[in-house]
Amino acid sequence: MGRAAGTDTREAIIAAATVTVMTDGYNALSFRDLASDVGIKSASVHHHFPTKGDLAEVLVGRFCEGFVERMEPLTALSFEEAIDGYVTLFRTAFVGRNRMCLAGMMSAEVSALPKAAQQRLEEFTEAHKAFLRTVLAKKHKRMITDELDARAMAIFAAMEGAQLVVRGLGGNVAVFDGIIDSYRSASLLS
Repeated sequence: MGRAAGTDTREAIIAAATVTVMTDGYNALSFRDLASDVGIKSASVHHHFPTKGDLAEVLVGRFCEGFVERMEPLTALSFEEAIDGYVTLFRTAFVGRNRMCLAGMMSAEVSALPKAAQQRLEEFTEAHKAFLRTVLAKKHKRMITDELDARAMAIFAAMEGAQLVVRGLGGNVAVFDGIIDSYRSASLLS
């Protein structure tokens, strides 16, 4: 019984920390604030995560694994459907919340992260590149791997950048949609 409560507490801490990072960034994480959000004592946060770096590694790992899991089914779709699905994954962060991709937020503060969390961010970027390379290869059958990788990185950077710009403008999803339309007009998403 105590074990389930401990697991629930750990999960509640992770959930509260995820919202904090996606809303305010990694440097805004405070064990005291997390304890208050979860309704526990600060020492309990330290029991589950001895350091902020330990929590960061778990946050990045969980978020990245979840995002990659949501990308995987898109590879079975047509090029257009896969790209639309990929855009939607980024778009949903704004619908009613004005949050950013946790990995994008933590990348902005990468120098504050422990090496293990930095490594997870690199793996996240590689997963996006591999996913987009696969999707792009459906449409650009003659494009060589280096060209596919370059386009994949441009699309990934464009999505993270669109989120950053929209967040700075108050999280208006219509602004995100307008940016995506401009990417399409410029043939970035084709």
